[in-house]
Amino acid sequence: MLRTFRQHNIRVTELLDGPWDFAKDPLKAGLEEKWFERFPHSPQALHVPSCWNNELGMYEYEGVGWYRKKLTLSDKQHVRLIFHAVQGHSDVYLDGQHLGYHYGGFTPFEFLVPSLAAGEHELIIRTDSTLDSFTIPTEQVDWFHYGGIIRSVELQFLPDLYIEQLKIDYELQGAEAEVSVQVQLRSLLTDALVTRLVLSEGGQELHAEEVLVEAGQVLNHVINLQLAEVRLWNVGKPELYTFQLRTEHDDKIERIGFRTIETRDHRILINGAPVYLKGVNRHEEHPEWGFAFPPKLMHKELDIILELGCNTVRGSHYPQSSYWLDLLDEHGLVFWSEIPIWGCFLPNETVSEPLFRDRALTMIEEMIGTHYHHPSVAFWSVHNEIDTRTQEAYAFTEALIGLVRKLDTSRLVTYATMHPLEDILLPLFDVIGINKYFGWYEGEVSGFKGMLEQFHKRAEQLGAGDTPVLMTEFGGAGLFGDVGWEPRLFSEDYQAHIVTEALNIFRADPKIGGTYIWQFADIRGDLKSSSRNFRDRARGFNNKGLVNEYRKPKQSFREVRRIYQSWTD
Repeated sequence: MLRTFRQHNIRVTELLDGPWDFAKDPLKAGLEEKWFERFPHSPQALHVPSCWNNELGMYEYEGVGWYRKKLTLSDKQHVRLIFHAVQGHSDVYLDGQHLGYHYGGFTPFEFLVPSLAAGEHELIIRTDSTLDSFTIPTEQVDWFHYGGIIRSVELQFLPDLYIEQLKIDYELQGAEAEVSVQVQLRSLLTDALVTRLVLSEGGQELHAEEVLVEAGQVLNHVINLQLAEVRLWNVGKPELYTFQLRTEHDDKIERIGFRTIETRDHRILINGAPVYLKGVNRHEEHPEWGFAFPPKLMHKELDIILELGCNTVRGSHYPQSSYWLDLLDEHGLVFWSEIPIWGCFLPNETVSEPLFRDRALTMIEEMIGTHYHHPSVAFWSVHNEIDTRTQEAYAFTEALIGLVRKLDTSRLVTYATMHPLEDILLPLFDVIGINKYFGWYEGEVSGFKGMLEQFHKRAEQLGAGDTPVLMTEFGGAGLFGDVGWEPRLFSEDYQAHIVTEALNIFRADPKIGGTYIWQFADIRGDLKSSSRNFRDRARGFNNKGLVNEYRKPKQSFREVRRIYQSWTD
């Protein structure tokens, strides 16, 4: 399933999930040998969506893989192909013709094919999961970078006049909503056409009119509405509205929630009321599925996070599934969404590189476009742990923040810094995230107190003294089942000690507005025998999860549950 609700009642769609022919291409010979015209004989089939690193013999494979799927159309039709997420570089071919290229790993991209003939067609995609100095993430990354088609591939059959885009904005004055519905209609006809446009919510018609769309053109149209006594979406009290836009032969459904987000007195405010955020960092990853995370497991994961007492989740470190965000919308949890820039080892030469900057800007635009209507999303985060002490980082960040604010002024712009006492970016953001690991990578847990005292003074000096601060990463590793008579490194006892002591310190600081523990579940690490980094990843996993990779609770889970459930404001 793509979403928890139907996106179309009229438009015909089909998921191309299931077995695809697959060929590994470690020597990158496929382009020269024109595999897009003549796919090599391969006995191997991979299920889509999936990650090839979960297959036998491909555990550590990074590189090129080719996929093929046969399509059969009974009639000539306009089709749209949507790839909901493919890792890395993607080149798509239909019947040997190159449809286009996309770079990225966690957001959808699509191709329109007008008047595709009846009969059998061959869809081929070349993917490349290779990381380098200018990919996002780069080759130094603190999670395992799976390859493959990790989310569904969708085939849509379009009428001659179809709805290309539906975007809903609003302004709230108390319980009154001023709604702006932006519609984009595209004509594939050779003559102008008048169509009836109908907007409904929850089955009730709100607006209807006839519009003229010129031959072969795109019509941008706006519908303005006034809605009274709207029910507000809130933390723990979700209220959702489902809007359907339809023409005679097409429709599109979007779901939103009405709420306001702002900051005041070091707190995040939802609908004018302060919310202390109690959260975890979540990778959308599992040792059996990699990034191709099944909906059933999302439901279980949500239940565990709610049992923990959380009211928020940070999407570490990439845009996560729309299905997952639907669940957060439906249960009233706040979400922090970010692009996959993990910068602990990121050199300034990289952030100054135009290709890297352009890729980051594209990823921000795609992330916001994909998740724009989710009321759970309160934060757009532009990067994590880059070297925020430099002018190169400042210029890079200004460009990213500028794009976010151009695309969406209704949410907060944030980031996570690992250099809080030297960071020069503090005044740029609506919210500051701090990643520090006292008790694990440095010193004792009590070191958080002195660090925060220094940080608050420095933030005040830079003009960011009133900016809300969230502790976005802290914790330590605990091996599941490793318990003893006293806390020690890698034991469940020591992990629980670090996390609980840190939480008590943060809660006592009035300038801290919330916490995101690193992390929800143990994840597979990028551990190679040839690498100098991540040598502390026992079992090849980042073991800082409150639950292990199979979602079994550690001692730290029970301690955090006790603390989070006791924090009532």
